Amino acid sequence: MKKWITMMLVAATVLTSVFAGNMEVKAAEQTEDVDVSYLMLENSLIGYAEMKTRGVYLMEGVSVINDAGNSRVGVGGVTNAAKRCTVTVNTVLERKVNGSWTRITSFSETNENAIYASVSKYVSVTSGYYYRARSMHYAGSDSSASYTDALWM
Repeated sequence: MKKWITMMLVAATVLTSVFAGNMEVKAAEQTEDVDVSYLMLENSLIGYAEMKTRGVYLMEGVSVINDAGNSRVGVGGVTNAAKRCTVTVNTVLERKVNGSWTRITSFSETNENAIYASVSKYVSVTSGYYYRARSMHYAGSDSSASYTDALWM
């Protein structure tokens, strides 16, 4: 199962790279934050890091959450660097309770002299709540964050 989430994260990264080349950039015209979470499959959500403070090292970051069945979610994150450096992804599973997001669990991965770091995990959850994945992405001295939309379980 862990392979499946990792393959999904890699596929999302590839799709991002492919579609990014076709996008027209008009940064000067953008005045508000844009929701960068997209529905990948029927039961999976992906969120992309906002690159407003893009630096030399950080290329992109991705968060993923999916309904794994049997009251479980698959949660993961990937950080891609533009060149070899220390790369970290910290991913948090959050549940919405009384209008606020609360931390359920978190996990991280750091790789030295690398171009990516990734984490994925299956977590048992309580039905009847919204869940999301939130990740902090670090590459060298650059950082950004990503999060998915809410997934009802």
